[in-house]
Amino acid sequence: MERSFILEISTPDRDFFRGGVESLIIGTPGGEMGIMRNTLPLVTPLDPGVLRIKQNGGWMEAANGEGFVEVTPEKVSVLTQSAEWPYEVDMRKVQAEIDAAQEVLRKAQSLKEYKMAKAQLARQFAKLKVKGRGLD
Repeated sequence: MERSFILEISTPDRDFFRGGVESLIIGTPGGEMGIMRNTLPLVTPLDPGVLRIKQNGGWMEAANGEGFVEVTPEKVSVLTQSAEWPYEVDMRKVQAEIDAAQEVLRKAQSLKEYKMAKAQLARQFAKLKVKGRGLD
């Protein structure tokens, strides 16, 4: 019996991934969610974090930004602001982004500035997490 499904991951800059996979684990506001073939249709927000993809019996990971996930009988679509494989993560750039976001947090004069900086930090920490696992 076929146990895979089509996964498409897209960012504003590129089509990040498309292929048959056995499982997908994502981060949502309610916690981690596993998606397998024949999961009931749904749409859910995607939190910045780590996407875990099982393909051909092995696991791959990628850092992702915020977005949405749509599950249909035909495929799973992930629309995210950013996605990077571990080998794409530039540690100097990540550290610079963390420093800049922490400075914005210290000086935030509005709730919007504060929330934007927190989201930026979450994206950068996800990149650190993926890079630190040594899967690249």
